[in-house]
Amino acid sequence: MSSVKKIIHLVPKMRVKVFFSVVANFFCLVSNIAFIFCAGRIIFLLQQEKVSLIKSNIFFMVACLLFSALFRILSSLISFGISKDVKITLRQKIFSKLLTLGTSYQEQTGTGKILQLACEGVEQLETFFSAFLPQVFYSVLASVTTFLCLAFINVKMAIVLFCCIPLIPISMMIVQKIAKKLLAKYWGQYANLADNFLENLQALQTLQIYEADGFKENQMVDEANNFRRVTMKVLSMQLNSIIVMDVIAYAGAAAGILFALKSFSSGEIFLYQTFIAILLCVDFFIPLRRLGSAFHTAMNGFTASNNIFEFLQTKEVKDGNLILSKEDFEKSKIIFNVNNLCFSYNSKKSKSENESNEQNSLQTQNKNQVLTNFNLQINKNSTILFSGISGSGKSTLAKIFAGINSEYSGSVKIADQEIKNIKKESLYKFVTYISHKDWIFSGTIKETLQEANPFATEDEMWNVLSKVKLFDFVKESGGLNFVLKEGGENLSGGQRQRLSIARALLKNSLVYIFDEATSNIDSESEEAILDLISTLTDKTVILISHQLSDACKINFDQRVEF
Repeated sequence: MSSVKKIIHLVPKMRVKVFFSVVANFFCLVSNIAFIFCAGRIIFLLQQEKVSLIKSNIFFMVACLLFSALFRILSSLISFGISKDVKITLRQKIFSKLLTLGTSYQEQTGTGKILQLACEGVEQLETFFSAFLPQVFYSVLASVTTFLCLAFINVKMAIVLFCCIPLIPISMMIVQKIAKKLLAKYWGQYANLADNFLENLQALQTLQIYEADGFKENQMVDEANNFRRVTMKVLSMQLNSIIVMDVIAYAGAAAGILFALKSFSSGEIFLYQTFIAILLCVDFFIPLRRLGSAFHTAMNGFTASNNIFEFLQTKEVKDGNLILSKEDFEKSKIIFNVNNLCFSYNSKKSKSENESNEQNSLQTQNKNQVLTNFNLQINKNSTILFSGISGSGKSTLAKIFAGINSEYSGSVKIADQEIKNIKKESLYKFVTYISHKDWIFSGTIKETLQEANPFATEDEMWNVLSKVKLFDFVKESGGLNFVLKEGGENLSGGQRQRLSIARALLKNSLVYIFDEATSNIDSESEEAILDLISTLTDKTVILISHQLSDACKINFDQRVEF
């Protein structure tokens, strides 16, 4: 029950709609029972040869059918509303969590697992809310209502049927215990398969170049076969449990019918009462039978909900609450002030491992220490080169300046404000971080540039394109409406980099951080980028590079060796 409460708490607004869904199903049941009693009354009137009264009963039966259809349609509409709202709410929560985590989500889980969670996982939980949860409450109401109606005819027969009811929930509880580990394994295999498929698809070109596509194909086949095997085990378990519940339901209904016939033969009840009792016995187990069918989907929903809970509870870097202003920069001569900065990338361990191996954890932390007691001051409107070997801490410090890495000790201030205490949204208004792998979205060049400044004019766009020496290329390619493929695949590596810098220039930040902006590009693009950096004299510019040639091509105010 604790799992159910947690799931309901995910989408608390659904309680009202679930209530109305149960009410609609209940009135549908009442209409069906009224129809059965009317049919029994017609048999009684025929026996009594009161044919004149049959017409009104037939009219009432038609009305019952219409009401039953109306409430069934209403129930379907409510279920559809529940389904829609659950999907929207859960996917918004997942998306909001992703936005909060930023790129750090990849440290916790894979992209494929997130996609599987947001698609299949949400679908399973949607069925839990729209089908299983209303059916649980409706089954209880329906069983009690049908029991009272049967007790009105014959108490002993009603008690016999009522004794069979607990057998179905008991069988469901047994199945739940057996299936818990199996479904967890199923979802684990499913998530890994989705994650590896997406990764292989993204790296298809690399796999073909190294002729490793056949090897990865065999791996995928093995993973698919493992998933197939665990899927067949799940289906087998579900099929067997359905057979058990069917045997209980049909055996219970048969026992009720036999008891009704026996009561009729012994003269305890009349023919019309026997007719009503038989139809009620048939309907008695239908709600519980539907509950059993919905239960298997709910089991998947329980497993999916655990993964969703785990993701939504992923530890996120706490955002600050300070708001930077332009006046802060105008008053400060020193833009960045670093004192006794320490930063390390800690390897993640489970809680039990950390508790039992504290000494090993400390040793691991020391091994992953990137910056130790680091001190630095950067003046306003200066150009700084960070140089050094890979892994020396250049990009780490740049990401701290950009608010990406905030789990540091010591002090790092921008315009006299501690960076970790500044709201990221506020920091990004003044600081722009450009890496060598900035993403280019599919769409026109105009749309790409508008990502930085939606209100930029076309003249301003052409101006920044000219600065990065893309003016002629864009002009010849059809202008600002030239359509880019996903990731800028129809551009060269240098053109992609220059376009991402043009986009950054439109933002008109006070601080620009170029993280390896000239790596892995052609000499023409490298020259264009370095020439551009030389012109940004009214900005604070940090260039990170491991190429010694960059130090000779730009007049830096300060060079920091790592």
